[in-house]
Amino acid sequence: MKPSWIFALLAGLALSGNVRAQTQPWQFHWQPGQVLTYRIEHVTKATETVGSNRFEVGAKLNLVKRWQVQSIDDKGIATLQMSVVSMRNEQLRPNGEVVVYDSANPAKSTPGLKKQLEKYVGKPLAVLRVNGQGKVIEVIKGAAAQFESDPPLGLRLPLAVPGVGQSWERLYQITLEPPYGTGEKYQGVQRYTVTKISDGLATMQLATNLKMPENAAERVPLMQKQPAGEIVYNIQAGHVQRADLRVDQTVQGHQGENSSYRFQSVYREECLE
Repeated sequence: MKPSWIFALLAGLALSGNVRAQTQPWQFHWQPGQVLTYRIEHVTKATETVGSNRFEVGAKLNLVKRWQVQSIDDKGIATLQMSVVSMRNEQLRPNGEVVVYDSANPAKSTPGLKKQLEKYVGKPLAVLRVNGQGKVIEVIKGAAAQFESDPPLGLRLPLAVPGVGQSWERLYQITLEPPYGTGEKYQGVQRYTVTKISDGLATMQLATNLKMPENAAERVPLMQKQPAGEIVYNIQAGHVQRADLRVDQTVQGHQGENSSYRFQSVYREECLE
């Protein structure tokens, strides 16, 4: 066999392998005992204006989150445990005071914030049963309303393999629990659109649309629930590689004439494996 035929054959085998991989449904892949670790940076700022008064609060959160596969049943539903490995939270209060909690340096943390946040580090915070598309089947430990509004694994995958330019939607419900609400429910839809598939990675744009209440004051706690941006899914590995999401929403008249509330958020999550 001539070398040119060898190269052609190898190229053909590689191409057919890629085609087969792309015709298989996208799914999250798990093995018992597997651990996925994500680094998260989340910066938020809220600016409120009432008449001639202006107030600003903000926060910068850095944490490392850990998902561990505890088991997989015969239907491919995985039981996942989530914990926070480390956390640093810096907050700007309305009076200009800056408070800090750092799990790596608790002695230099602000006592009140340390007491509030240290209980979330180094212990299981959630245990979920999740199917291959990322849909939560059961919440064993944790807030069910949270995982209904926010996909725990970063996105909901489609049943069919999408191509570039194709979209799918996730319908869901937001429940506002205290201190943000008293159980009010709002319908939402998130739309994922594939913009690129290359080197085993699928890049998609996320858009969120909520059915907002007419009352301006009731919109304020919902503003942070409208992320938009880019998500990269690792097709071969079967997990989200990274996410870059933003929120920039303003409500006018939430406290009468000459009042406004603006919420800004920049969120980045990246798989460390």
